[in-house]
Amino acid sequence: MIRPYSKENRKELENFLVRQHTFARLNGQSVEEFCDENVADFEEDGTVSLIIREDERIVAIADLLKRHPVDGSLWLGLFVVEETLHGTGLAQTLYEQVEEEYMRPYQTVFRLGVLPNNLRARRFWERNGYVYEKDSTTNKGVRVHVLKKQLIRPE
Repeated sequence: MIRPYSKENRKELENFLVRQHTFARLNGQSVEEFCDENVADFEEDGTVSLIIREDERIVAIADLLKRHPVDGSLWLGLFVVEETLHGTGLAQTLYEQVEEEYMRPYQTVFRLGVLPNNLRARRFWERNGYVYEKDSTTNKGVRVHVLKKQLIRPE
């Protein structure tokens, strides 16, 4: 079940984030730093932050910027699936739901940044139709590969 984040979910979100050791390490952060940064991002205005549950527990989160101020596209700023569930196909199913319900109704161009050393994530996004666009640096000074997906709408 996908629902927008609310501040009542904060403690549960924190508990989810501190269990994501692999993602934190890829970001060069401790789990505490990773948690603090992403809770702050979820509570910022201007994005659509999503909590994804299965059996009443958070199994994934996503954070979307519906219209980037520079390029006008929708950016998937964060998509994290519980690391104990990697390789189960759950990420694929959840991404398809997020794209269908929260992305496609708003835009035809999607972008995201992938850390250069996160080859598994890059392969995942490429299987979902994303292609390399350019190298860039985030507003936090982190180097990423920008991937882009262009939908073709029937006329």
